[in-house]
Amino acid sequence: MRGIGNFLFVLCACALGCWLAAAQDHPEVQTITRQSADGVELVADWYAASPGAPVVLSLHMLNSRRSAYEPLLPDLRAAGYAVLNVDMRGHGDSAGERDWDAAIADVGDWLTWLEAQANLSDAGVALLGASIGANVAIISCAEHEICRGAVALSPGLDYRGTKPEAALAEGFADRAALLVAAHGDSGSADSVRQLFASAGGDVTARILPGRAHGTRLFDSDYAAASRMILDWLGEHLPVPNE
Repeated sequence: MRGIGNFLFVLCACALGCWLAAAQDHPEVQTITRQSADGVELVADWYAASPGAPVVLSLHMLNSRRSAYEPLLPDLRAAGYAVLNVDMRGHGDSAGERDWDAAIADVGDWLTWLEAQANLSDAGVALLGASIGANVAIISCAEHEICRGAVALSPGLDYRGTKPEAALAEGFADRAALLVAAHGDSGSADSVRQLFASAGGDVTARILPGRAHGTRLFDSDYAAASRMILDWLGEHLPVPNE
């Protein structure tokens, strides 16, 4: 019995050690509050990862907030990515009026903040956006060297004055993009086809079944949507082997 007891003690100790190691690999969320260049208080959740891990910066839809990406966060973290999950100005916990030119500038501010993080290394950043957040992601990525690529869920040719076509055609020569829309979301599906036709660089377009828009693609078929995103990230922004 003593031998069995010792064995169980060692087994429990090993399990605890594994749990602690996993907790260290995937630390709890840190809420970041900072001011934009024009003095607006912006809020995001920061999920750190192992040193040198690439970062996914996520941008939600109009009238949404950063919690829309909660279904995807565990899989991004399990794959080894750091995540900066942003409330765009005028949404969620971020202050300010809804100004999309300013929102694009805010992404630049967040990228500057990321560059100051000691563990970012040279792994780079991918922007993940949905609906108008997809347009903001494409335009912002084209403007910043640190951005290696963008995932655009249900982008449009013109959402409230944000027009990503020129950025995708001219600013992605050395970047990659994944453009996604549902077949029944005809406006976004047509936009994806046109954006793909005019794009430069390594651009992939996917038209999915159904009619879900933006982050609602996670509700429609989470397994397919998440696997598509993670596979694309794994190819274009791989997590370094430890």
